[in-house]
Formats: sequence, C-alpha cells, structure tokens
Amino acid sequence: MRLKSTFWRATFLILSAAYLIPEAIFNAQLVSLIGLGTPEESALEQLEIYGRAISGIGVTLLIADLLPAKFYKSTSKGVISLLILAAIIWPTVYFGQKALVENLLIAPSSSQEREYAVLSAVFRDALAINALEVADLEYDAQEMKTSENLTFLALFGGLLYADETLADNLESHKKDIIKQFVQKKAYQDFTQHFQDYSALYDRLSGNYSEYAKGSNKYNQTLADIPNREQGYWKNVEQEVNQGWEKYQQANKTFIARAEARAQKYGPKIYQYHESTNRCSEKYKKYSQRSRKAKCIERLHARYKREIDKAGLGYVEPSYWLIVEDVSGLENTANTLLSGLLTGGLTTVMQGLSLATGGDGGIKDKRYKYTDDPEHYQLKILQHPNFQAQFKSETGYPMGIQTLTTFRTHNVTQQRIRKSLTEKGLTLSKNWKITNRNEFAQSVANKVKADADKQWQQAMKKKGLDLPINLDWDSFQLHPSVQKKIKLQMGDTYVHNIKSDWNQANFKRYVLDPNIEKRTQRYLDMIEDARQHFEDGEKYAEVGKQALRSVIIPPISMSLSLFLICLTLIKLPVKLVEVIKPNWLEGQRKSVTFAIKSLPPILLIILPVMLVGNQFTAQTNSPVNYFLVKVENASNSVFSYALRWTLHAQPVLHPMGLAFENKTNIYQNTKPFIHVLAKLDEQLPQWQLSNNQKKNMKDVIKGITRLTILPNVENTTIRIMNIAPKYQSGMHLKPGAYDIQVSANGYETYREWHQLLAGEQNLEVILH
Repeated sequence: MRLKSTFWRATFLILSAAYLIPEAIFNAQLVSLIGLGTPEESALEQLEIYGRAISGIGVTLLIADLLPAKFYKSTSKGVISLLILAAIIWPTVYFGQKALVENLLIAPSSSQEREYAVLSAVFRDALAINALEVADLEYDAQEMKTSENLTFLALFGGLLYADETLADNLESHKKDIIKQFVQKKAYQDFTQHFQDYSALYDRLSGNYSEYAKGSNKYNQTLADIPNREQGYWKNVEQEVNQGWEKYQQANKTFIARAEARAQKYGPKIYQYHESTNRCSEKYKKYSQRSRKAKCIERLHARYKREIDKAGLGYVEPSYWLIVEDVSGLENTANTLLSGLLTGGLTTVMQGLSLATGGDGGIKDKRYKYTDDPEHYQLKILQHPNFQAQFKSETGYPMGIQTLTTFRTHNVTQQRIRKSLTEKGLTLSKNWKITNRNEFAQSVANKVKADADKQWQQAMKKKGLDLPINLDWDSFQLHPSVQKKIKLQMGDTYVHNIKSDWNQANFKRYVLDPNIEKRTQRYLDMIEDARQHFEDGEKYAEVGKQALRSVIIPPISMSLSLFLICLTLIKLPVKLVEVIKPNWLEGQRKSVTFAIKSLPPILLIILPVMLVGNQFTAQTNSPVNYFLVKVENASNSVFSYALRWTLHAQPVLHPMGLAFENKTNIYQNTKPFIHVLAKLDEQLPQWQLSNNQKKNMKDVIKGITRLTILPNVENTTIRIMNIAPKYQSGMHLKPGAYDIQVSANGYETYREWHQLLAGEQNLEVILH
C-alpha cells in the first residue's frame, strides 16, 4: 500500500486535530442546550446551522483523507484536490442534512406525531425543572447541570416520543403535568421575571416624568394667557400708532407735492386768466367777437397742454377762480349808482332783463383770479383727483385730523383684523378695536389651540394619545400606555397591568394569570386538537418545532459523538503514519486492515461495557423501558446507538465545554449565523415538500400569503389600510398591515403587524 507523502500525512493529522475542537464544542452545546429544556427558536437555529457547517467540514476531511495518494503527488495538486472536494462535499452535507431531516422526518409527519412531539417536549422540560417525578428514575434535579443528567434529558424527549402509547398513558395526568411544569418554570424564574417587570417601572416612571413636565408646560401656557393677550394688544396699539405716523407722513408728502405744483403751475394759470381778460378787452366790440373767440381758444389750448402736466387730468379754468358772495345791499347800491350815472337808463335795462327772465345784472357770486401760490396749493389739495391719489397710496381719505379718528376709521379696523388673522386670531367680520373682550377671547382660543397642537405633536412622536394632567395611576391605565406596555411585555402582558406592584401583587396579577394562560395554551394544543396540527393549521409549525427538538438531538448527538470518538482514536494511528510510515508499509494488508478497523470496533463496544450510567443501571428502569420502545418502534441498531450515547456522551461533554471556555468559538459564530441561514434559501426546490416549495417561491418573489387564525368562529376580519377584502391565504406585498378582528361578545382586536415574504399564519386571540 502506497502512503501519502509525509507533508500530507502531517497535514491531515493537524486538520483532524483542529476539526476535533469545533466538533466537540458543538456536541457540548447541543447537550447543554437541549438538556435544559426546549430552547428558543433563535438558539436552536444557531445550534443547527453551526452543527451542519462543522459536519460539512468533518465529512470533507474524512473523504479527503480516503482519497488515494495519487491525488497528493504535489502540494499544488493536493491543494486543488482539497478545494474541489470541499466545493462539492461541504454544500452537499450542509444542505443535505436539512433536506433529509425536513423531507424524511418533519414534513411527512402526521398530526398525531406532531401532537406526541409536543407532549414529549413538555414532559422532558417538566422533568428538567423538577416539575414531576418518574418512579424508579434515578434523576437528581439538584445536579441538573451534570454531564450525565444533561445527556439523559437531551435524549429523553426522543425516548418518550418512541412510545406510541405515550398519549394514552398520560391522558389522565397531562393537565397536571403541564400546569405543574408551567408553574414550576414560572416560579423558578420568578426573580428574573420580577426584575424584567421592575425595569418596566423604571422606563414608565421616566416616561411619566416627561409627561408631567409636558403637562406643566401646557398648564403654564394657559395660565400665561392674560400676558399673551397684553402682548397681542400691545402689537395692535403699536400697529395703529405706526399707521398713524405713516398717514401723517403721507399727508405732509402730499401737501409738499401740492405746494410744489402750485409754485410751478399757479403763475401759468394766473397768466392764462390775464391773457383771456386782455383778449376780452381788446376785442370787446360785437363785430370782433370771432377774433375774440380765436384769441381765447388759442390761450385755452396752451392752458390745457400745461395743466395736463400737473398730474390732475384736465381741470376747467374756472376751477381756479376765487368765488366771493355778493350781498343784496351791494347789488342795490350798484344799481342806484349806475342809474344815477346813466340817467336811469341802466335801471330801465335791468328791469327789462328781469321781466324777460334774466338776472337784471344782479349777481350773488363774484369770480376773481390771483397769483397767490397758497390759493393754488389749496385748490390742488381740494381737487378730487388729488384726493383720489392720496387714498390710492394710503387707503385713507385726506383730512383725518386726530389719532382717535384714525384709530376708529373702517380702514384701520380692516387692517387690524387682517393682521390679527394672519397671526392666527379669529375675529368676527364686524369686530372693532373698541371690542376688547372679543379680542381677549380670540387670543385665549389661539393660545389654547397652539398648546393643544404642540401637545398632540409631542404625543405623536412618542406614539401615544394621552390627554393632559393625568395622575400616575390614570397614566398607567390609559389604553395608549397599556398598548406600549403590551408591546414591551409581549405574551406576559395582562389587562390593565400596573408597573408599581410589589412582588405579591406581581405574582397574583401577572405571573399566576400567565401560568393559567400558558397551561391552557398547551392543553389546547394536545387536547381534542389533533386536526390543528395538520399542514396549514394553526399548530402545524409548533408541532414541527417540537418534533425537531425531540428527534434531531438524539440523531445529531450520536453522530457528532461518534465522529469525535473516531477522530480521537484515529489520531494515534495517524501520528504513527507520520513518525514511522515504513512500519505500516511493511505489514500485510490484513494486518493493516485489522489495525485500522480495531479502533472503530472497540469504540462501538467499550463505552457500553466499561462506562457506567445511572439511568441504565437497572434493567427495569424507565430508561431501559423506553429504549425497548425505541427498538420496537424502529430497530435495534438505533436503540443501541442511543444506549451507547447515554454511556459515552457524559465522558466527553466536559471536553467540549473546556474548548469553548478557552476559545469562545461558538459565541463568536453568532454574527455569521444569519449569513449561513440565507444559504438555506438556495436549497434545490426538488428537495422540499410541496408546501415548502410554494413558500420558497413566495419568498423569492417577495409575496406574502396571509392566513389569520382567530380563536373563535364567526369573526369579521378586515385589513384596514388596504382596499381588498381579507381572504384566507390572500397574496400581499411584504410590509406593515393594520389588522382588525371582531366578533359579537368579544373585545375587538386591532394591531399593526409587519409581515415578511412567504407563508404567514397569524394567530389572533379574542378576549
């Protein structure tokens, strides 16, 4: 027989010794985890993935060591051979273990087997915490963490499961067993439960302190309303005064503007009237009337061109004349004087004029023109167009003389109302500045509305909906706070829980009701509910998980332990091959075969013969009874493998614990478990059951298949944030959904749920 080169023999010796460490750690973690009861799903997942990964390495090394020497003629050829072999063997073992277990044991399991598995797991866990005793079973709960006890408990679930009459045998005791188990477990962990509950008080009291500060701030805001009203009123007065100052300034500006125009256009207007009078004097004869008209027309055209530049539009020349009243005495005196001077002729003419409808020369008005600029300034200020310009620029008419008049003016009222509206105050359309009471009420309404808005925003950020000024007890019991507490406490939440109960009240109001609730949940699963363990029903996954926890540990433990022992025994032989390779080469094939075959044979036989075990020491012990049941249910080989494990495992369990304490390999793999778990999604679909295939497709496509499983019949199920009506198994996109379930006589259930891709069975409990 041609051996591999010394380099490769030494390499495989080192690799085998190195592999022994993580494999022994897996074996010890498996025994410790399962031996203490059913683990959390995440812990079981880490154990499973770690074990499959290490098994892949172990099988790769085993096959690599069996390859003929020709694959290792050179270092490069040997490395390439190892890499190719690892690329084939490791994924096959990693995926294959899961596929075989799921397809051969878990997926095809019946509802009855799943129900048995749940009961077996409960029985094992109850025994682990000394919640029940089995006659003639040498089990010391005080030494629960010894290697022998842990090994026994890790295998015990599988031993129970092998007894097909288990359910019948325990039918009359299962309720007491389950309640005792749940109660014992809860009381055993009472200190931890109460510490977790006390942490709830710390968080909630801190939240209440913040809430109380917010309430005080809100109350202070309302108490400060009079000061806020004074502040708003001060702004009103300031706005009125500023408006009055602007009005006065605009008035001065327009007076100055009128004065400037009077200085510029007054002389031109005066010149127009002077020239017009000269035309009248020059062409006063009747025969010269046309020349007079042309003269005046020419002057008027020039006047029009000039007056248009004044910015008032066209203004009749007569507008600029000075109008004086003529008294009756003055008219009489003028008539008498004129009559005397004309010998009574004018008196006769006046009489004829009056008789024919004329004024008889008697005038009540006298018109004059002047070159005084002040006269023209006044006339410009009085002109309607100039007044309109002022109002257009200021909004007010000219001529407001006092602040009081300006303050009560309609325009001022409108502007103040608009300004206050922009600041958020609500006033009636006919509100006036004199109505202080309505103003004060409007300010109070705005301050309160702003305070309410800020309060609601603060509550929204915290995900709460609380009113103001709740005391401590009302705060705790408010539905919004209770909802937060329920999210934190999860399954242990009880209705209207308080966070400041002492230990006695905590036990009475929280722990004991949870014991009853969990006991009933177990009973619901195993009492007249076998149909609910069928695929797609509400307890199917629970049953499968229980099946994994009772079937996989015995198989994994036996195989892992066998590989460890085989490696340990083969290491000396490999060491001889490295140190004295010629010694084996010189032996006959039969001798070599015997040397290599003897260790595995001794490994199979010696532990049962030489290593004692308290659980199998008596032939009529319960463990031997269950081993017989295993042999009857399967075969004698499997029964012997379990017996061999019971004897060999306690010896090597401490070694795996020691390796982990020194290296922390298992703990350090936690960050990589999620990455390896994703590899399971790459399992070839032909290896999966039909239901698993469908679920895998949904995960890949990003589809959620939702089934809601209420605990009562005749329910109304609605998904509030989407339009389509709920149907069992309906397809949705992964995401958050607001689910409401109601039924007559029950409290309506409504919660948000984050749904992942794949099949999602949501169990809803109505109270």
